[in-house]
Amino acid sequence: NITQHALFDGVVMVTIILNALFMALETDYNLKYKLFGLFQVDELFMAIYAMEFLMKVYVEPWLYWTNGYNVFDAFILVISFVPVFVYGENPNQTLYMRIIRLCSSLRVLKVVAFIRGLQALTAALFKTTKSVVYVLSLMFLLMFIFALNGYYYFGDPTTGDPDNWGDLGSALFSLFDLVTLDGWTDMQQKLDDLGLVNSRIFTILFILICYFILFNMFIGVVIIEIQHSTKRFENDIQSEREASLAHKKHAITQRQKNEIRKLIQSNERNLTKLVETFKKSLRHSDYMVMEDLCTSMSFTDLYLTTLGHQDATGLDVRSGLG
Repeated sequence: NITQHALFDGVVMVTIILNALFMALETDYNLKYKLFGLFQVDELFMAIYAMEFLMKVYVEPWLYWTNGYNVFDAFILVISFVPVFVYGENPNQTLYMRIIRLCSSLRVLKVVAFIRGLQALTAALFKTTKSVVYVLSLMFLLMFIFALNGYYYFGDPTTGDPDNWGDLGSALFSLFDLVTLDGWTDMQQKLDDLGLVNSRIFTILFILICYFILFNMFIGVVIIEIQHSTKRFENDIQSEREASLAHKKHAITQRQKNEIRKLIQSNERNLTKLVETFKKSLRHSDYMVMEDLCTSMSFTDLYLTTLGHQDATGLDVRSGLG
């Protein structure tokens, strides 16, 4: 199957990297103007993506759509072909084309389908969605409560800070700055200059609850799920390796049994010739069975040490007799 060959995946991977490189170079107007001919290869990339899509659909017409990454690839491919058939100078149409080009840049995410580590990380992020939504919902409720209180206490046009707390939208935006700890000292200093000294309690309490507790809880949920997904990914890799080794071991054992069966059926009566013939059928790539006690490293080390003592004893006996 060509679509499952490592070379096929390698070609698509190189195409994605080159496409990302050309999209990055295209953002430089001077370079694009000098190398205008090189930036006409987008059609070539589109042709390669379309060929990949058609080959995979032809091989697995129904199974292809059961994979989420394949559905995402097909969606991006359709979006990328829209500028080829739609072109005009209408301002509204130009805006739509910009949005479509923005979606076309998502073609770089096709690389996720070829790297299992990125797939595990992406799956972990999707699995954290439920927990993250709960944490963010609780954070938003607290921000809403603090925004209302901030508006009532600090939003007065004459004695307060109407720029940051004059309405609910400004208050929520100010609280977002407090959550990220971005310029919160300047905001607090402005409240202090207005004589609102009690605002320090408001600011410190909000930072303690929403940043040190909820925001770090949000990060902790994501990290824990990533650790679990990484562990599952490592276990899957280990299981695949063990299955591959078991398959190779079974194939080698079966081949050796067939060789022995042929030797027995050859009616050869000389044991030495049978052993020599069987040794010729062995390969350097054959696996050795390490489950017996006599093949363990401890037994081998003890056995070699014993042989060394026997040789030393024999030399002593010979020297004594001499």
